[in-house]
Amino acid sequence: MKAKRTTGVSLDTILERKLKDDEIRLGFDERRFYLQIARLVADLRAKSGLSQAQLAKAAAVSQPLIARLEKGDQRRTPTFDMVFKVLKALGYRLEIMVQPEKRGKAA
Repeated sequence: MKAKRTTGVSLDTILERKLKDDEIRLGFDERRFYLQIARLVADLRAKSGLSQAQLAKAAAVSQPLIARLEKGDQRRTPTFDMVFKVLKALGYRLEIMVQPEKRGKAA
């Protein structure tokens, strides 16, 4: 008996299908936001040569808070105040920019 050959579906195709659901897209975009903050803080801290403990002390926050922030842990959502303090301790300032979302069709 011949084995039935299945055709695969790429991850990009699956993701494209799933992101058509507004609720899934919102959750995906929210997670991406927290991971972008995590990557930014981790990269800036590494660039500065500080340990998590040193950064925590400079920002007057706890080291576990820095670790959670760098992991993108959404169980304890970072406040703007906390992100501001951490970035300030790294020698950066927080600016917020708002842009319209890119949609498939022009408005």
